This record gives sequence, structure tokens and C-alpha cells, in this order.
Amino acid sequence: MGPLAITLLMALSIAAFTWLTTRKLALVARLQPEPRLDNIPDRLRTLVLDGLLQRRMIRGEWRPGLMHAVIFLGFLALLLRKLQLIAIGYDPLHAVAGPAGAALAAAKDAAAVAVLAAVGYAFYRRLRLRPKRLEPNREALLVLSLIALIMLSDTAFDGFRFAWLADAHAGIAHERGYAPLGGALATLLAGLSPAALEAGAHASYWLQMVTVFSFLVLLPLGEHFHIVTGLPALFLRRGRPANTVPPVDLERLIADGGEAEMKVGARTAADLTWKEGLDVFTCTECGRCKDACPTFLTGKPLSMKWVNDALKAQLTSQREPILAADRAPDALPPLVPDVISDDTLWACTTCGYCEDACPIHLEHLPRFFRL
Repeated sequence: MGPLAITLLMALSIAAFTWLTTRKLALVARLQPEPRLDNIPDRLRTLVLDGLLQRRMIRGEWRPGLMHAVIFLGFLALLLRKLQLIAIGYDPLHAVAGPAGAALAAAKDAAAVAVLAAVGYAFYRRLRLRPKRLEPNREALLVLSLIALIMLSDTAFDGFRFAWLADAHAGIAHERGYAPLGGALATLLAGLSPAALEAGAHASYWLQMVTVFSFLVLLPLGEHFHIVTGLPALFLRRGRPANTVPPVDLERLIADGGEAEMKVGARTAADLTWKEGLDVFTCTECGRCKDACPTFLTGKPLSMKWVNDALKAQLTSQREPILAADRAPDALPPLVPDVISDDTLWACTTCGYCEDACPIHLEHLPRFFRL
């Protein structure tokens, strides 16, 4: 399919992804320190249950939870397929032989059907059902469209490739025998000329690969950065009750006279901890915190999702002063009331329902206590 072309596509997209990701994580690393590596076995257990198996996601609302779990697990299952497609970029006749090839072909088609069904339900939910907690979101619709395009172009590539090469190459014929979607499409395309089949295979291959690597570059630019940071944020969760008030060293504060050396709470974005910054960039914007919050449900001006959006914008816009080594004390505006209003802050009852509802254990209350 073109070794030079696939190499350039991967190099450029991976470089862009790395640069954009590093820019965001550099902000997180510059925030206040906080130890988060205790109780590793419990953290790993939660990572498996709530991260890989999506327990909390399904528990809250089983239909959208199952939809998200299918898309997530489908993508994990298709990672091997993407590696195979990269190999095909260097060797168009590459095929996985034996039982492994049969399993990969069958699993790939099954995952594609499941993911397309989940994406269809996601579109229906956003465009027709429109639950209150889901605000209009162009990025979500774009990402769903890209996912659907990846699945469809993959099936199209199989169909054109099987019809073009399966009769002459046993390895590709073996794959066709276990890929019902691609095999059925190949049967429909069998009447086309070899030149048309070759052109179709090339077009569908590059459409898919450009979409896959464009999706990779898109991740650090918006809310879907949680695909990168979700599992780490879940592993590094606090693991304690949500409404535990943090202690303040009053003796040290009194001894210091309340002067500069002793800082209590958080005044600016630079006073947030690195985990609070990571959580802000990890918020999936699912809106479950709004459905769980008694304050929001009674019409008061508090939505943890909106708070995360505001803090995310603040961290991004104040990048230079946050990263500056010689930052002046007044270089950053106060979070309250410039970013979070007094009414929003004091509307919180600290009940912790928002954290209990969050599918990836994001922590909202500690920063509110410190603010």
C-alpha cells in the first residue's frame, strides 16, 4: 500500500499527538504535588473493574453504559487489526495464517458490528432522545462519525481486498473464510474489474488509515482526551470518602502569622494539585454528576461538569504564567469569583453524590473545600 506513505503518516500523526499531549500534561505536572501511589493492589482492582470492565459506567444507566462499554472494548479488540493494517501498508499480501488469522478475522467483524450498533444508539440518543444532561456537542458527533467511518472503511477494505487478491493468495483466502462481512461484500464486488478492485482497496485503506491517525491527533485537542488519561486518572483516584474535609495546620498558620510562607487552600489555578488538573482534562462530560446533584436538580447554579469546563479553560489560557519559574504572586487571576462564582461555590452541599456518580472516580469536592 506504500511503505513510505504509511511511515510518513504514522510519524507525523504520532509526533503531533505527542506534542499536543505533552503540552497538556506539562501543565498538570507544574501543579501542586500530592502523593497517590499507596495501596497499589486496590488501585489495580478498581482499574480492572471500573476501567477495563466499565462497572460504574454500566451501573449508573445500563443502556448508555453498555453502549460506551461496547465502543471501548470494541476499540481494544480492534487494536490488533490496526497493527495488521499497518503491516499491510508495508506488504499488501500480508495475512495472518492458521487459527490466529481465523480468530482475528472473525473477532474483527464481530467487533465492527457491535461498535456500529453502539454508535447508532449513541446518535439516536444524542439527536432523538436528547436527555437533559447531554448538552449539544459537535465534538461528540464528530467523534461518533469518525468511529463509524473507521468501521465501515475497514469492512470496505476487506471486501475489495478479498475480491481482488483472495483467489491468487491462500493467506488472504483463509482470512476471507472467517470474515463474514468482508466476505459477503467481496461476493457483491466480484463482478468489478481487477483495476477497479485494486483502486477500491487502496482508496478504502487510505481512507481508514488517515481517519485513524487523524483521530489520534484529535484526542488531545478536546474532551476525548479522556481516552488517554481516563485509566491513569482512575488508577490514581483518592480512594477515600468523598466528603472528608481536608485538615489545616492551624498551629503552623498561627506561628507564621498568616503571612506568605503558609498557604491555606487554593486561590489560583496554580494552587490546584496535579490530580485536580488531571481530573479537569479527564472529564468525559457525560453529565452524570448533574443527574446526581441535588443542588443542580433544584435549579441552583452548580454543575461539576461546568466547573471542570471553566477550570480547563483557565488552565489552558494561563499556560505561560503557570509554567513560569519566576511567576509573580499576582500573575494569575483568582479562581473565585473570576472563574467560579461565589454562588456556584457555596451552592455545593458536599454530599458527594457527584463523585459517586462519576464513572471514572473524578474528584470534585477536595478542590471545593480548598477554594
